[in-house]
Amino acid sequence: MDFCRRDRKATECSLRSAAAKLFARKGYENTRTLEIAKEAGANEALISRYFGGKEGLLMAVLNDEESSPALLEVKGLDGNHPNLREAIRSYFEYGRLRVLEHEEFMKIAMSRALLQPELADEIREKVIDRQMKTVMESLQVYLSKYKLKDGDLEAYAMLLTAMSHTFNFLVRRIHRVEDVKVDRVFDLLTDSLISNLEGHRP
Repeated sequence: MDFCRRDRKATECSLRSAAAKLFARKGYENTRTLEIAKEAGANEALISRYFGGKEGLLMAVLNDEESSPALLEVKGLDGNHPNLREAIRSYFEYGRLRVLEHEEFMKIAMSRALLQPELADEIREKVIDRQMKTVMESLQVYLSKYKLKDGDLEAYAMLLTAMSHTFNFLVRRIHRVEDVKVDRVFDLLTDSLISNLEGHRP
C-alpha cells in the first residue's frame, strides 16, 4: 500500500513538472494532455484521474508546494546589512535569482492571471499580499528612525515588491533587456528612495 502511494505521488510530481515546462513554453491553451503525459512518461488517463483534467493540473502546478513557499521568501531586507542601501541591493539581487529559479511557474501564473480574474485574486492573496507583509516587516527595521506618514511604510514595501517583480521578471526575462541596464534602474531607484527618506528624518 505504501508503495502505491509513493508511486502515485511520484507520478503526480512528474505530471506537474511536465505540465509546468510545457505550459510555460507553449502556453496553457496550446498544450495537449497527451503531450504532458508523454513528457512525464505517464498514461494520459492519469491526468483526469489524479487532477480532474487539464484545468485541475494547472491549479496543481500553481499550488505546487515546492514553488509557492519559495516565492514567499524575502531575503536581503533581513536586518543583516550595515545600511538600507545594501539591504535594498541585496533584495533586488535575490529577486533576480528567485525569478531564474521559478521562471516557468511565474510565466504560467502571470499568463493565466491575465485571462482569469479569480486566479489573479488567488495569486495576489497567496503570494503578493503575503510577500508584501514580509517586506513591510523587514523594512521596519531600517525605517524606524524616520518619521513616516501613515501608509508610507506600505507604499515603500509595495514599490520595492513591484519594482523587483517588474524588472527582474518582465524586463529581464520576458523583454530580455540587458542586465547592466536593469541594474542601473535599481541603482537609481535605490538612490531616489533613500534621498526621499532623508527628508523624513525627525
